[in-house]
Amino acid sequence: MDRRIAPALIAVLLATSASVFGSSPAETVATQSSRSLDEKLFFSMSIADDEGTILAEPKLLGVCGVPVEMTLSEPGKLEMPRMSLVLQPEWQRDGSYEIAFELTIPGRLSKGRGSFRLFPGEEKSTLVSYPGGHFAVQLAAFTVPSQEFDLFLQHGAAKTPQPSRT
Repeated sequence: MDRRIAPALIAVLLATSASVFGSSPAETVATQSSRSLDEKLFFSMSIADDEGTILAEPKLLGVCGVPVEMTLSEPGKLEMPRMSLVLQPEWQRDGSYEIAFELTIPGRLSKGRGSFRLFPGEEKSTLVSYPGGHFAVQLAAFTVPSQEFDLFLQHGAAKTPQPSRT
């Protein structure tokens, strides 16, 4: 069987069995939500200053409902972080993710907050302002494993994302 047709065939079989055996919408939502809460999420980010200089390009792995934390420090200077980031991913009923973030860059930004609502494989950006400037934060989230993640590994991981002003 052609591997490209298999997912469509499985979807048709599941839909047919649901109509024959009568699974309720509540059971379907419960199954989707428990499945989605266990899924691994891969985050690809870019953080740039107001001049467009890339400060960091974190690649993080997490799950919904569990904060993901990252701290960047200069080698040998762990007590003085260069940047810290916390992501809080939450699954939404429409299949999207609400991802709140908190960014700290000592001397420039203390606990700058924002959030993204995006679907797996989608990329969005936002600006986080501080007195005297802003940081551009760009985020793409992928369910692991997924077709979108595979495409990212094949094509997107090689390109350097540029912060956009959306």
